[in-house]
Amino acid sequence: MEGSKHGHHLRDRAFSLTVALSTVFALGFIAEIVAASRFIHLTGLQGLVIIYPLGGLGLILVAFAQVTWIDRIDRQKAFVRVALGYGVVFIIALVLIANPSERLSVIGTGLACILAEQMNFLLPLIVWAMLGDLFNAAESRSVFPWVITWRYAGQFVGLVIASFAPLLLTQLDIPLYTLLIACPIGLIALAIFLPRSLKGRALNQSHGEQENIQESVKSAWDFVGGVKAFRAIFITSSLVFVAGSALEGTFLSQSADWAKGSEAKVEILYGSTLLFVFIICWILQRSAVTKTMEKLDIPGSLALLPIATLIGGVIIVAGVQVDLLGVMLIGIVAWRVPWWSIDDVARRAAMALVPDQRRARVSFIVDLVPYGIGLITAGGILGIARAFDAPIIAPALAAVFALAAIPASRVAIRSWADALLSPHLKRRKRLAER
Repeated sequence: MEGSKHGHHLRDRAFSLTVALSTVFALGFIAEIVAASRFIHLTGLQGLVIIYPLGGLGLILVAFAQVTWIDRIDRQKAFVRVALGYGVVFIIALVLIANPSERLSVIGTGLACILAEQMNFLLPLIVWAMLGDLFNAAESRSVFPWVITWRYAGQFVGLVIASFAPLLLTQLDIPLYTLLIACPIGLIALAIFLPRSLKGRALNQSHGEQENIQESVKSAWDFVGGVKAFRAIFITSSLVFVAGSALEGTFLSQSADWAKGSEAKVEILYGSTLLFVFIICWILQRSAVTKTMEKLDIPGSLALLPIATLIGGVIIVAGVQVDLLGVMLIGIVAWRVPWWSIDDVARRAAMALVPDQRRARVSFIVDLVPYGIGLITAGGILGIARAFDAPIIAPALAAVFALAAIPASRVAIRSWADALLSPHLKRRKRLAER
C-alpha cells in the first residue's frame, strides 16, 4: 500500500510535464506525417536526398547553439523560448506552403519537415531534462515508464489524426496541409500554460557560468568521452540512426511510387504504419519493457535496437528485391518498435545518471547529434541509390551500418559497471537506492 501511494505521488509530480510531453509528440507526429508525405509527393526521392542532410545539419546546429545556455538558465524559460520560436517559424512555413508558387510551396513543406524533426527531438529533450530535475535515478526507473506510456497517448492522437484526416479532408476538398495549423497553435499554448503549472517546482537553477559554444560543447563532450559506456552509446546511436534513416527514406520513396501521385495515399499509408508501430509499443510498454529493463539493465536494453535495425534492413532488402511494399512495411516496424519502446526508456534512465548541471547538454550530444549524423549520412546513402537507380543499395548499406553498431553496443555493456563508479556520474549512489 505504501509503495502504491509513493507511486501515485511520483505520478502527481510528473503530471504537468507528462501532459506537455504528450502534446509535443501529438503535434510533432502530425507535422512529421503531413509534411513528409507532402514533401515526398512533391519531390520524390530526390527531395529526401536534399532535405535529410539539411534536417540533420539543422538539428546539430540548433543543438550546439542550445548547449551554450540550456543548462545555465531555468528549464521553463528554455522551453518557452523554443516553443514560441518554433510556433512563429511554423506560421512562416504555412504561409509558404499555401503560396500558389510550387517552388515556394516545396520550400515551405521542407521547412515544415525540418521543424517536425526538431519538435520531436529538441522539445522532448528539454521536457525530459525537467523531469530529470524532479526525479533521481531510482525514482526515474519507477515513474519514467509511466511517463512514456502517456507520451504514447499523445502520439496516438497525432497518429490517428494524421492517418485518417485525409479521408475527410479530401471529401471536403480541403488541402491536407491544413492540419499543420494545429502546430503553431499548440506550441504557443504550451509556452503560455506550462510555466504556470510548474510554479513552485524545484527545477534546475542557473549555475551562472558564462561559456561560449566551444566551451559548452567541450564540456559535454568531455563527459561523453570521459565515460567509456556513454562514448559507446554515442557511437552505437550514430550508426543505428544512419541505418534507420536510410530505411525510412527507402520506405517513403517506395510508398510514393506505390501511391502513384496521391498525396492522401502516402499520408494514410505512412501514418497507418506508424500507428501500427504505436499499438505494438503500447502493448510492450504495459507488459514487457519494465521487466526487460530490470533483466538487461540500461546498456543491455540499448543493445536491442542495433539487432532489430539489422533485421529490419535485411527485411527491407528482401522487400525491395521482390517489389512488395508490405514486406518493406514489416522492416520499418522491426526498426521502429524497439526505438520507440525499450530504447527510449533506457535512454531516459541513462540520462538520469548525469549531474543536473550537465544533463541537458549531454542529452543533446548523446541523443540529438547521432540522429543528425544519421540524417546527413542517410541522405548520402539515398543519393547513391538514386544515382545508380538501384533502390536496394540504401537498405543494404543500412544493414551494414546496423551490423557495425552491434560491437559498439557490447562495449557499453562491458563497461557499464565501471561507468557507475565514474566521478562524472555524481548521481551514481542514488542508483543503489532502487
